[in-house]
Amino acid sequence: MKQTLYWQRLDCPGLEQVELETGADLALSASGSLLHTDSGASLRYRMQLDHHGRLSHAHIDLSAPEAKQLTLQHTESGRWLINGMAQPAWDACQELDLQACGLTNAFPIRRLKLGVGDSVELAMLFVRLPTLTPTVCPQRYTRLPDQNGLRRYHYASPGFAADILVDEQGFTIHYSDFLQRLPSGGHAAS
Repeated sequence: MKQTLYWQRLDCPGLEQVELETGADLALSASGSLLHTDSGASLRYRMQLDHHGRLSHAHIDLSAPEAKQLTLQHTESGRWLINGMAQPAWDACQELDLQACGLTNAFPIRRLKLGVGDSVELAMLFVRLPTLTPTVCPQRYTRLPDQNGLRRYHYASPGFAADILVDEQGFTIHYSDFLQRLPSGGHAAS
C-alpha cells in the first residue's frame, strides 16, 4: 500500500513529508524530506526495511546547514556498515532512529507488536541532526492502554520521554508536545 504522511513539529517550526510503500509482512520503502529550524536541518532520506521490519538500507542527504551524506546498511548478520565501512561497535543496535523524524519510531513499534503493559529496552543507532553523527542510544518502549481507540506507547531515552499515539499500522499520529501528524493534504487541522 502506498501512502504519503506529513508531520508538523509542535515545539518549533518544522515539517516532514514521507512517501512510503508497505509490502509483504513488515517490508517498507520510504522516501522523505525533513526541515527543522531548531537544528537548521534540511534533508532528504530513503529507507528500506526487510520483511521482518528491520532496516536494511538508509541514505540521508543533508543539504543544510552544510551538505553531507550518510549511508547506513544493516546486514542480515547484524553488522552495521556506515558509508561502506563496518562498525562492529554498533552491531548490538537493533534499530535506526533519525532525530526529529516522525517515521523511525514506527520501526520498533511495528516490529515488536507489544501487548498492553509490555516493555522492551532496545539499543538504537541514533543519528543526530544536523551533524549526521550516529551514536548508540538505549531507548525503552512501553505499551500503554489505548487512548481514543489508538494504540499508545511511552518512549524513554536518556534525558527524554514522551507518549506516542499511533495508527493501526504503527505510524505516529501524535508524539506528546513534539510532533503531530497532519491530514493527508499536509495542512494543519483547524
